[in-house]
Amino acid sequence: MAAKKKVKKKAVPRKQTTRRKSQKPVLFNELKKILVGIVILVSVCLIVAMIADLFFQPGRIERKREVVTKPLDKSNIKEVKAKKAVTGLKEKSDKSIRYEVFEDIDHTTVEKPPPPGKDHIPQIAIIIDDIGYDKKIALALCDLNSNITFSVLPFAPFGKDISGKLHAKGSQLMLHLPMEPVEYPDINPGPGAILSGMSPDVLIDQLRKNIRDISYIVGVNNHMGSKLTSHSDQMNQIFSILKKENLFFVDSRTAPKSQCKASARLLKLKFAQRDVFLDNFQNTEYITGQFKELVDLAKKHGSAIGIGHPYKATLQTLSRELPKLKNKVEIVRVSTLTAIP
Repeated sequence: MAAKKKVKKKAVPRKQTTRRKSQKPVLFNELKKILVGIVILVSVCLIVAMIADLFFQPGRIERKREVVTKPLDKSNIKEVKAKKAVTGLKEKSDKSIRYEVFEDIDHTTVEKPPPPGKDHIPQIAIIIDDIGYDKKIALALCDLNSNITFSVLPFAPFGKDISGKLHAKGSQLMLHLPMEPVEYPDINPGPGAILSGMSPDVLIDQLRKNIRDISYIVGVNNHMGSKLTSHSDQMNQIFSILKKENLFFVDSRTAPKSQCKASARLLKLKFAQRDVFLDNFQNTEYITGQFKELVDLAKKHGSAIGIGHPYKATLQTLSRELPKLKNKVEIVRVSTLTAIP
């Protein structure tokens, strides 16, 4: 009987318990593998969906600003207005920003009378547009040459402060008048914009507000305006006010069919036109080439007007190139080169 009881103690139940215990880790491991596989599969699907969304819905991607590594074809030069400049947010001077967009700028050479004579020193005027956002670069550009002209955007966050300091240094100031571009409303010229849909009363009222916002101005040039400058009726309205305010106008030539010169002739307003944009690309090598083109045009025609912007690359280039002009080319205020057409 004792032997039988011992046999019963070594019975099957102990083996079954061991087998059950060994089965639990196996099942747990299998479930773990399945869960990991599901997680990996879901992750792969999400990544594929994101990639497909990027490639097949380009409208959701923010358009990248043009970079200097692109081939520099002057017939396709475009400047893109920085969103932060439009909305009035401050940009640091060391960041690559772009202020304006000119979709169809006029690239033709401005017709001018022959130079006065062999003894005449060629004259160039340099306008720096879009002043009102970066104090440091504006004042640094002023220190290069007191005859550099600065065009200030109305209602810019630092426009009044910067214009006061530039005036104290002896610089000539202009109003950089925002005007409707062809791309409006996708591209907004910013606060104080003159739009083609405005009635004459609204247009004139807005123009007068813009003029009052910037002190010490002696002239005006257009900010954007590829659409508005093509409308003779509205340019006549604008120039009639500028005539009363004794302000000249410089056409930035953002539209091939600009009516500015015709309106200036009609109203006998002092007028000039831009010859060269200096910094469509923020690259010192490119800007140097544009600056040399400006000087060559001045030597050929007696004078030329260049427009730049408060970019770090523009400051660097002018710092290097302006001293080379001593006794060869004279830098003058832009008012010197204006005349009734």
